[in-house]
Order: sequence, then C-alpha cells, then structure tokens
Amino acid sequence: MAQLRQLRGLYSGGVAAWSLCLLWNMVRGDGSARQTVLLLVLLAAFLGLLLWSTWCLWEAGARRPAGRAADAGGGRPDRP
Repeated sequence: MAQLRQLRGLYSGGVAAWSLCLLWNMVRGDGSARQTVLLLVLLAAFLGLLLWSTWCLWEAGARRPAGRAADAGGGRPDRP
C-alpha cells in the first residue's frame, strides 16, 4: 500500500510536470505540432496512471478486513 502511495505521488508529479511543459510550450508558441502531441500523450498517460493508482488505493481501503477497520477506528468495540 505504501508503494502504491509513492507511485501516486510520482504520477501526480508527472502530471504537474507535463502540464507545465505543455503550458510553457503554448505560451512561447515556438513548439512544433509533433512536440505538442507528444506532450499531450505523456500528460494523458500520467493522468491515466494517476487515476488508476488512486482507484486502486480507494478499492484497497474499502476492502479492509473487519478486524483492521475496528483497530483503525480508535480502540476496542463497545461492550454491553
């Protein structure tokens, strides 16, 4: 789970980096169409991986065993 969180951090950094590169390319206006398409493809790939890793982490949290969910809740269950 920790490795998946690290991957999600890497993917979010990639999304930010490729977004900035694409924005910089558009502001300067001297990039070729091939360069713009490549940046869009890289941005889409990292965005897809970011969404996939986020979904996997969400699913892993939802499938937490009952014993671990009670421990994460902050202690022992109430007694009658």
